[in-house]
Amino acid sequence: MESSYKFKCETCRNLMVKAGKNSTGKQRYKCQSCKTRRVIKKSKSAKKNELKSFVKWITDSTKAFDKAKLPRRTFYRRTNWCWNISPQIQPAAKASKFIFVDATCINRNLCALIVRDDRHVLNFRWAESENFCDYHELLRAVKEPGFVICDGNFGIIKAARRLWKNAGIQRCMVHITRDAERKLGKRSPLEINRIFRRHIKKLHRVHTIGESEIWLDKFDELYDRHKEFIEELTLKIDEATGGVIRQDRTHKNLFSTCYMAHNARKKNMLFLYLENGIPNNSNCLEGGINSPLKNLLRCHRGISLEHQKRMFEWYLLKRSSTSVNDFINSLAF
Repeated sequence: MESSYKFKCETCRNLMVKAGKNSTGKQRYKCQSCKTRRVIKKSKSAKKNELKSFVKWITDSTKAFDKAKLPRRTFYRRTNWCWNISPQIQPAAKASKFIFVDATCINRNLCALIVRDDRHVLNFRWAESENFCDYHELLRAVKEPGFVICDGNFGIIKAARRLWKNAGIQRCMVHITRDAERKLGKRSPLEINRIFRRHIKKLHRVHTIGESEIWLDKFDELYDRHKEFIEELTLKIDEATGGVIRQDRTHKNLFSTCYMAHNARKKNMLFLYLENGIPNNSNCLEGGINSPLKNLLRCHRGISLEHQKRMFEWYLLKRSSTSVNDFINSLAF
C-alpha cells in the first residue's frame, strides 16, 4: 500500500490519513478537514507493475525485492494479492516435429505433467500421479507431432497412441540405461547382471543403423546364451495341500530389464531417432524445465503448497511461447 501522504481529498484537496478498514478488509482513508471517508483503489498500471515484480521474483532464484529497493515485508504485503492469479498457456498454432513429455513431482500426492518441444513449453497439467487420464487431457490440447520422446511411462504411450495414430514414440535412452543400472546394480555379485548392464550402457554409443544392428545381434546372442537362467521360475508350494500356488521369476530384475529392451525393440521405440533426426533422450525437458523448477522449490522453500503451484505455473508460462507481459496486459484489473 502506498504512503498516506500521496492521497488528497477530492473535495477540499487536503491530506487524507488512514482510518481503519471497511467490511471487506480494504484500507479506508479520512480527510482531516471535511471528514470525508473513502477507499482508495490502486490504479491498473500500479497493479500491473506489482504483478510484473512478483513474477520476476517468483520465477528467479535471486531476490527481486532487493533489486526493487523495497523492504522484504513491504514487498510481500504489496504483492500478496498476486498469489490468487493462476496463469494459463495458450495452445500453439503450429504442430511440432517432436515433443517431450514428462512429469516432475512436488510431493507424493502432486505432480506437474509437462509437454514441450525443442523451444517452448506447450502445456502442463496438475495430477495426483502419472496416469493415462491426466496425460490424455494434457496431450489433447497439443497438435499432433511427428514424434513423442518420453521415459516409457505407460500412461504417456497409451495417451499418445489413442490421440495420434501416426506419431512415432522414442524411448529416452538415458532412462533405459538408468533403469537397467537400478535393477541390475552397479556391483552385482552375478556376472550375468554385470554383462547385461555393460551392454545396455553401450546404447549411448549407437549413432548409425549399422551400429544398432550390431547392438541388437549382441543382445540376442547374450539372451539366447542365458535364456534358461533369465526365464527361471520359482514355484510357491502350499504346505497344506502340496499344490502350486503361483510361479514367480527367480531373477525378477534381470528378466524385467531384458523384457524392457525386447518390448522397446518390438514396438519400434528403441532406434527411431537414427532415421528421423530427432533426439534420443528427454534431457531438454529434464534439465531445461524440471531441474530449474526443483531449484525454485529450494530457493523459495517454506511457501505453502498452493503458492508452490503458482510458482510452477508462472515459470512454465515464462518458458512458453506466450509472453508474460501480454498475459498480464490481458488481465482485467
